[in-house]
Amino acid sequence: MKIIVTAVGSDGDINPMVEVSRKLLTRGHQVDFCANAYFGPKVKNAGLTFLELGDEALYMEALQRPGVWDPRKGFHAVWQFVRESLELNYQIVKERIEPGNTILVGTTLAMANRVLQDELGIKVSTVHLSPCCIISAHEPMTGAGYPAPTALPLWIKNAYVGLIDNLALDRVCRDDINKFRAAHDLPPVKSIFRKWLPSPNQVICAFPDWYAEPQPDWPANSVCTGIPIFHKQEHENISQEVQEFLQIGPPPVVVTPGSAMAQSEKYFKTILQCLSGSNYRAIFVAKYSNKVLENLPPNILLSPYEPFDLLFPKAQVVIHHGGIGTSAQCMNAGVPQMITPFAHDQFDNAARLEKLGVAKKPRVPNEFNFTNDPNGAWRKCLDSIIHDKKMRLQCQAIKARIDSEPKPADVIAEEICKLMV
Repeated sequence: MKIIVTAVGSDGDINPMVEVSRKLLTRGHQVDFCANAYFGPKVKNAGLTFLELGDEALYMEALQRPGVWDPRKGFHAVWQFVRESLELNYQIVKERIEPGNTILVGTTLAMANRVLQDELGIKVSTVHLSPCCIISAHEPMTGAGYPAPTALPLWIKNAYVGLIDNLALDRVCRDDINKFRAAHDLPPVKSIFRKWLPSPNQVICAFPDWYAEPQPDWPANSVCTGIPIFHKQEHENISQEVQEFLQIGPPPVVVTPGSAMAQSEKYFKTILQCLSGSNYRAIFVAKYSNKVLENLPPNILLSPYEPFDLLFPKAQVVIHHGGIGTSAQCMNAGVPQMITPFAHDQFDNAARLEKLGVAKKPRVPNEFNFTNDPNGAWRKCLDSIIHDKKMRLQCQAIKARIDSEPKPADVIAEEICKLMV
């Protein structure tokens, strides 16, 4: 069977799908992987056939767009990137389809798959990598500046998520989707994320049910699997410089703003302020450097890349943005987390991690400007995590639970194979 996987987004979206695709490949299937050219080397190193979805310049430009990390404007900025790639995605995938012998698999924003499904009747698996991708009135998402309104009556929560669906999501993407559908002789749709986007064949919720409990208004064909962990390539190891740094002192605080954060100057200013005057050692893992990261003190080391599955187990705490991939790597390593979210699913993930007892989020005065920390909330939060023995025990308990469960990438591959019947 031929399987075409489309992953739209950053490393946090591509990495788990590469891991799943590896499993499908070992089962004897032909696997094509469609993603931006930026991820081509990673996909090819995994032994997959790579389909280039736009050049690297398009991806890099998207990371620098104003508003992409603003919780109020983030989806609009991301949607511009998705819209610009939609026709190309459609054409690339359609040309590779073998009628009667192809399944399409895609992350949440792989919307060309759903258009092709409506046009050709092909089987599609929608993979949601984060719970907030599912619009649920029973468990609304947590956003910047507001908690999920879980205690309110259901009719109020239903009206609340209806506003999110109509105003925050449909208002941005519905006209573009319907214009694209009309060009392919398809009727208009509405409630894009809540009703149309989930495939009627299969919805894979790539996270465990103890992280996000399935709700009555989730798609009926959805299944929770666990979060696929991206493991290092065979040739990868922790860099020599970081290994030497680890050997000369106590476990460090590891800091990463996420692989796609190319606008991190304010973030690292706040981190340096947080660490100032402390004895904490730190490793900053930042792909995109800036002037703030020049001339760092000797207790802080900067690295452009490290394999997280090897580095995180050696950390005292990991400070990160709350992306689902980094969050999963931390849980897998059994290390406490300090979440400093920017936008998108990150506030919702922070709330879930806090509820699990494996993370804390600084209580800043304005979550729409999370790097503004006039009262030292980041430092207070970090100090409390480092001295929280109960959290460390809970992190180890969650790690043990993950270790005892089937490997999520295997489970997802098995679920996808069920569509072959």
